[in-house]
Amino acid sequence: MSAVAIVHPTDLLGKELRETMERRATSWNEVRLLSTLDDEVGTLTDAAGAATIVQRYEPEALKDISTLYLCGPIAGNRPILGDVPADTLAVVLSFDAMPEDGQPVVAGINTETARRGRPVLSPHPAVILLAHLLQPLQRLGLDLAVATVIQPASMAGNEGLEELFDSTRDIVAMTARRSTPVFGAQLSFNLLPTALAADPLSAHLDVVLREAPPVSLQIVQGGVFHGISASVYVRCSSNPSPQALRKALLGNPHLEAADDPKHLGPIDAAANEKVILGTPRRAADGGYWLWAVMDNLTRGGALNALEIAEAA
Repeated sequence: MSAVAIVHPTDLLGKELRETMERRATSWNEVRLLSTLDDEVGTLTDAAGAATIVQRYEPEALKDISTLYLCGPIAGNRPILGDVPADTLAVVLSFDAMPEDGQPVVAGINTETARRGRPVLSPHPAVILLAHLLQPLQRLGLDLAVATVIQPASMAGNEGLEELFDSTRDIVAMTARRSTPVFGAQLSFNLLPTALAADPLSAHLDVVLREAPPVSLQIVQGGVFHGISASVYVRCSSNPSPQALRKALLGNPHLEAADDPKHLGPIDAAANEKVILGTPRRAADGGYWLWAVMDNLTRGGALNALEIAEAA
């Protein structure tokens, strides 16, 4: 038995991580909750089914820790990474992490690259979703991939959810609109560009998929609370039939076919542990359009991180 620690454990992803650990982890006997944030330190929450107080982070708190999970923005986690003991696995769940921050790993795709002594990144959910979609197509000669990913308000944390909720309520009630400090404009019933740079995500995807061609990627901010969606154009040199393409995709155990592909949306991914695939549609030039959705907090976050640790 061993101890694990979670840094910044009360944000949306930290909460999902704690709940998922309670359901599936059996190899630890202690969970330490740590934070560098004054408003988080001293918070009473729960871990491993017991009431737990978030302690202020000190390097000594990492003693005897087998796995360290770091949630929240990467700026708050970088100073901690230098304190991690060589025999501790550090899994970073900072969606704004850069390629130089560590080794991006998608469980089930390049899990074997996770090593103790070097930070491991559980990357942005867009990278996780696209890796699961594109990796099965490599054996069909994938030679082109272009993707538009629509991310939900929950990628901006509780503040993003609250702003979307308040904006929606104000519109429905026909009251004066509030300021929008998180998204900069009305997000409810809307789509917006995002300030998130796509290049670091593309770089993470290149590392995860290795031999795949570079993916042209754009990220859009959607007016939904949870669930990430992707519209992806792919072309394979083997010119596979729709049946062959679908068989290859569903050979990935982390993918499942939608029950109702004509109405597949991000709401269908809520609390699901898999990437849900719609019906591939053939393009005029012989390529295919794919539509897929995924829960950004489960498969796109907590489950990916825990499966990395379980395999390391």
